[in-house]
Amino acid sequence: MKRKAFLLGLCVVWACAVQAQPNRELRQRMDSEREGNFEDPKTYEKARKFIRMDSTYYLGYLLEGAHLFFRANDKLGFTKAAVPLEKALEKIETDYDAELRTRSNSYPVYASVYRYHYDYSLIAYFLSRCYQNVEWQDKAMEVLYHVRDYNFQLEMSVDSYNTMAWIVHRNRVYTSAKYPFLKNSVKENVHLANKLLDSAIYKLQRDFPLVNGLFDPSYLNRQYLSTFHYKAIIYDYKLDIDSANYFYDILIENGAYSPNNYAEFKLAMGELEEADSYFREAEERESNVEKTTKEYFYMRGTLETYQGNPDLADTLLTRVIKQQGSTPGYGWHQIGLARAKHFAGLTAESQEAANKAARFQELHIGTTWGQEQYNLAVASLNYINAVQFKKEFLFENDAWYFWLNPVNWYRWIKYSLEARHHKMILATLVAENPEREQVIYPIFSPENLMSFDEVWSVIDGFGNEYFINIYERQLQTDKRPRVHKYIRYFLGKLYLAEGNEGKAKQYFEQVLQDEGINSPFEALLKARVYEGLALAGSGRERQQYTRQLYELYPQLVPFTDLTMAFQLSTEGAESEAAKEILRELRQSEVDFVSDDTAPRVDLSFAETAQGMLIRYAVQGGGTLRAQGTLDVPKDQLSGAGKILAYRLFGIQKEILREQPKAEPVPQEEVRVAMNLF
Repeated sequence: MKRKAFLLGLCVVWACAVQAQPNRELRQRMDSEREGNFEDPKTYEKARKFIRMDSTYYLGYLLEGAHLFFRANDKLGFTKAAVPLEKALEKIETDYDAELRTRSNSYPVYASVYRYHYDYSLIAYFLSRCYQNVEWQDKAMEVLYHVRDYNFQLEMSVDSYNTMAWIVHRNRVYTSAKYPFLKNSVKENVHLANKLLDSAIYKLQRDFPLVNGLFDPSYLNRQYLSTFHYKAIIYDYKLDIDSANYFYDILIENGAYSPNNYAEFKLAMGELEEADSYFREAEERESNVEKTTKEYFYMRGTLETYQGNPDLADTLLTRVIKQQGSTPGYGWHQIGLARAKHFAGLTAESQEAANKAARFQELHIGTTWGQEQYNLAVASLNYINAVQFKKEFLFENDAWYFWLNPVNWYRWIKYSLEARHHKMILATLVAENPEREQVIYPIFSPENLMSFDEVWSVIDGFGNEYFINIYERQLQTDKRPRVHKYIRYFLGKLYLAEGNEGKAKQYFEQVLQDEGINSPFEALLKARVYEGLALAGSGRERQQYTRQLYELYPQLVPFTDLTMAFQLSTEGAESEAAKEILRELRQSEVDFVSDDTAPRVDLSFAETAQGMLIRYAVQGGGTLRAQGTLDVPKDQLSGAGKILAYRLFGIQKEILREQPKAEPVPQEEVRVAMNLF
């Protein structure tokens, strides 16, 4: 009886062993049919067929996961793609562990295992990217540890040390309390990322005897260039200009540079024209089918505002948003659009775009741009828009008797409290940011995704002496000569806030003496300097700089503490409706004078069956500054004079709009910090 039980048990073990043996012929047939595009819907059908044929083989899960990866647009999509990829990783490690560990300089030996090395690298790449895209950084690192520990003689689709360095650098603001693989300060994390890149170079050197002769030398050389790419990014972040230039020169010489990353390096150097050129090249060369954040669109929008072309930035980003829809990058593009509309003077529209960004759950894919920078960008736009709404209220209602109505005082207080509220949120985010001295305060620093105007809004009102010391020190130590004029501008603003007009003028005038100030890309800076000189002066000097500001960047003027003077000429203004529109126009913060040197406003009124047609033109210095037609329906005659006042400054408002309520920045909680600096 015992013998029978023993034989029965032996048969069961033998049957299980036979069942566990892979069907090699079946797998070979599946391998021969695997070719195809991962994005092709037929790939998914093929993957499901392979899984039905042999659910123990990794190939079907690899194809399924890769197909879902390329289809994913959001967290749910990448989480769904990770499931079959996890199975693929587990099954290839179980069945082909010995093959994966094989290292050899013999072509027949390496060729026999190459396919498994290649497939493993694909699985690891897709899976680690899924985890990174949904911010499961611990899981992504675990996958990379697997790759590292297999010690492949050539890592193909995924570079373990390079990718680990990328993840560490991307999450440098966190500590080991959030991710155990991190250190406990930004400085330590950046150092760790650099050490991992050193390990990547050491591994390439150590493995060279095994791969020499098996692969083309130019291909092996490109393995080093991949690491140099990340080296350049880190040295750019550290503002170690010489080292960053060294690695970028090698990358450019070998045609292996990323035009997008090099553009951001040029932007950090204050070389705005060169940055714009490389961002455009990045767009032309874009070939990545993955849904990554298109940084160059966002950056080009900001550069257009620097040139005084917020309308072009608006057109660009509106087109991109329409084409790409709610895919990764949508939130960043809405932030860029909000910035463009802000500088175009369309404050309500700007706030609506900022609110869309705040509501969107952005996936920061293929970029070091993270949620902290995203929150800060939204918060800065909420604040500068709140300030601009208050300025709009004052611009539209400049008559002295306006303030006799208590309701108007209430509205002014409401605008003031709203601006203060957003200022405190912004200040809190900055105070809690561990890299503010590395990223936020240095103008154009890498990873700072606000305009220099927004950087000023961050520091304005929080310790003038403190920031004077910071920027005077930067003026002596910063190795970016083209950024110095921006530092001098900030110092001028700080001294002006301190009431030292003489010192402020010195710095502003030094900016105007800079040889690069007449570049088209410096239009916003030059306009802001004119504003500063006007505020620091009085009388005709103030009037002169206000006029220069208007001629260079007219959309800014209504939101400053300056009043623009015009001559006024009207035609067909005899009707009561036309007179009411003119009365509203004069109540706005605009002076109409008899000075022959002031720009001349020509208005032509014509009543229509639908309402009033107003043609306007502004001539100044022999140049047509603004022109257009304002068609006012009968039911919108009230307020038309205020809209017309904006049109004199190139601000294309159609109707007067109330301030949209700003959405909170995308984080669980914002604490109001006291004693911030």
